Amino acid sequence: MAVSFDPLTTCGPTRRSFKPGQFATKRFTSVSGAGTTRLYGSKAFDATLQMTFVLNDADTCAFMKCWDEAKGSYSAITLPAEFFAGAGSTLSCGIPDYLEWKWAEAPSVESLFPGRSRVQANFIATLDS
Repeated sequence: MAVSFDPLTTCGPTRRSFKPGQFATKRFTSVSGAGTTRLYGSKAFDATLQMTFVLNDADTCAFMKCWDEAKGSYSAITLPAEFFAGAGSTLSCGIPDYLEWKWAEAPSVESLFPGRSRVQANFIATLDS
């Protein structure tokens, strides 16, 4: 079962970067130089999403709590709609609905001033079931 974020009270990300997934392919090249490429499967995997947020303390805790409840990159997570606020249809059309999001690495927290932190969150979308 996917782990969810607690509701966020601060606005969405200040920066967002998405890279579509790869298809499983293998290139075979003969001694003569002729080659062929084989496609293994019909679904892309390992799409990445990197986001930066400026959050209050409660929302920063929501990120840390989600990381802990998901056991790091072990369990799938449900990304809240506010993560995609302002992205328009450009981003949503590139994310297939069959992918499951997981943490790619631990969230990075930088204290800006009392009550505000910059959080860098990196996610990877997998085909795990």
